[in-house]
Amino acid sequence: MSAVRSFVQLQAQPRAAPSTRMVSFILCLLPALLATTNAQATILTCNTCFGLTETCNFGSGTCQDNKTTGGCLSVAEDIKLDGTQHTYFYKQCLSSYKSNIKVPISFTVGNDKYVRINTTQCNTDNCNAAVLGVPKGSTTENGLQCPTCFALNFAVCNSSVTPCTGDETYCIDFVGFLYKGSSPSPFQAKGCTTASPQVIKPGINLTSTPYIFSFFWGQSVLAEKIPTSGASPALGKFSFTLYLPGLTGLLLVKLLA
Repeated sequence: MSAVRSFVQLQAQPRAAPSTRMVSFILCLLPALLATTNAQATILTCNTCFGLTETCNFGSGTCQDNKTTGGCLSVAEDIKLDGTQHTYFYKQCLSSYKSNIKVPISFTVGNDKYVRINTTQCNTDNCNAAVLGVPKGSTTENGLQCPTCFALNFAVCNSSVTPCTGDETYCIDFVGFLYKGSSPSPFQAKGCTTASPQVIKPGINLTSTPYIFSFFWGQSVLAEKIPTSGASPALGKFSFTLYLPGLTGLLLVKLLA
């Protein structure tokens, strides 16, 4: 009889062991499942290509990057500083979305010397798929003027006052290092520019295919009106504040070079 009671009592006990083992198994898998889901959620896909025209169809494809830190880059550029015109278009993944310049840049630093770069950065899948055009230059004078010059390797940046054109309504004065390949060259530049280069601050880089501009110092001010009296543009008309900081920055660059 006692044997029968023991058997009945054993059968009446709740069978919790299998479900406990299942819960423990799921809890063990949960971190791995969450990590996999999180990794999949942070992957970003971007378009890639490189070329000499807006279609930039050479090397077309896609790349992937970490969405939490990276993004998609699209660049259209037209640069002429050394007598050679460089026009390139490219798209790629951007490992550090929070760096460098994310707006179109256009400035003219002398007769037929200019930098025009259209840059967009974004961080949603294939957000750089659209065709990107180079900021258009203009030959139409806008009634404003700025000192202009461009000099490398501590050469004297002899400024001459030049009429500004199109939507370049500011004067800029930049000092820094210009990299072509791995070799840095100190540079100073003055000229007419659009409002966008006001985003340039010390330590900011402007990356292009032929060059990397590493800015040590820079400022932009509203351009002055060309005198209507018929007199020639005069360098002395411009505020001395546009020159003194640039000269100081150039001296510091020379000390650091």
